[in-house]
Amino acid sequence: MARIRVEHEPSARSSLPAWSTEGGRREMIRVTRLSGEVLYLNVLQIESMESIPETKIKMMNGYYYLVKDTAESVVEQLRGFYHSCIVPGSNDK
Repeated sequence: MARIRVEHEPSARSSLPAWSTEGGRREMIRVTRLSGEVLYLNVLQIESMESIPETKIKMMNGYYYLVKDTAESVVEQLRGFYHSCIVPGSNDK
């Protein structure tokens, strides 16, 4: 059986990264691991945070990440996400 290949142009909205503030998308926050690697986390999967003195972010699946970012900076990103969910047009800058 022959496969049919359909090529289409992705919409501008779907081609934006999840951490982008353009187009009303912002489901992820950006943090930096202790090794310097940049990591993007889904805000809806964060279970808890702890400062020990680095920030330990525990996810719903039980995994955790140690990051250089302060707990306050992570909370600010979370606030920005939830604010964008509630206030229409808050992502327009």
